[in-house]
Amino acid sequence: MKDSSFDDKTHWSEEKEAIKTNKPLKIILFLLKSLPSALVHTICYPIAFFYLIFASHARKFARAYQKQLRKFTNGKVPHRISAFRQILSFAFCLIEKMEGWLGKVSFDRISMQDDDIKDLVEHLKKGESAILMASHSGNMELMRSMQDYVTKLCGRKVPVVIIMDMHMSENFTQTLKEINPEYSTNVIDASTFGPESMILIQEQVEKGALIVAAGDRTSIHNRDKVITKSFLGREAKFPYGVFLIPALVKHPVYFMFGMREKLSIFNPKYNIYIEKSKVDFAYCSRSERGAFIEKCCGEFVEKLEKFCVLYPYQWYNFFNFWS
Repeated sequence: MKDSSFDDKTHWSEEKEAIKTNKPLKIILFLLKSLPSALVHTICYPIAFFYLIFASHARKFARAYQKQLRKFTNGKVPHRISAFRQILSFAFCLIEKMEGWLGKVSFDRISMQDDDIKDLVEHLKKGESAILMASHSGNMELMRSMQDYVTKLCGRKVPVVIIMDMHMSENFTQTLKEINPEYSTNVIDASTFGPESMILIQEQVEKGALIVAAGDRTSIHNRDKVITKSFLGREAKFPYGVFLIPALVKHPVYFMFGMREKLSIFNPKYNIYIEKSKVDFAYCSRSERGAFIEKCCGEFVEKLEKFCVLYPYQWYNFFNFWS
């Protein structure tokens, strides 16, 4: 049976922000400063239930994604179609981002993997720059909120530049600024990305910065500038511009996923995965640029599929990804 959810052609940027005021976020911020984290996490359950009932688009697209994932895995993942679990996971993620900027995420809650993290650290130690390709799956800001730890590992203060859409998450962004005034430092607004933005990136690259960008949302202004790939068994569009950046700055790409181990309010643990791209942009000529970009995007999609299977409820693109 055809899923009518995939008939919705609305671009993700046209979806209305779920939180129309930052007052609820300010209340949560106050509670995080005043109460134990586990106690604050309990409010995620009524919030998620309210969102499930009144945000029909989130409910619809969460179920559509999970059905597509189940089809892709021949009925194995997820074990149960549950929009509530996905929305609850998203609520936990928002609070944990705020915890990170408040310095309440201790490193004993973080589990690094035996992957390419050592390669990335050694690269940064040399004063070299790197591209960290993340997604809206899991907590993409986990490493940034732990910048002091990164500094300790690398023996230098590593500038972090994050490319994100400031308008679509305006209320949440404003709240994070209140937590840490430096939050918006070196943030490049993806919705106004242009030549000036690329100049800023190049300046930061020369300082050995870590450039963080999400590879799973197409541009607001250049909606036709996309790369089409099969994702979870169905054609989807990915942003060309994000994968063009490493081709221009000619530095290595690392795929980063910060995933919550399980839905628990008590001492939640996180797994951080860092996997280096096999595409070496240092040797990318102008004539080969298109092929390099296509290959890098293909790798990213494979990683995204992998972590969707491992953590099926931590997908936070509440729109028709396959439009």
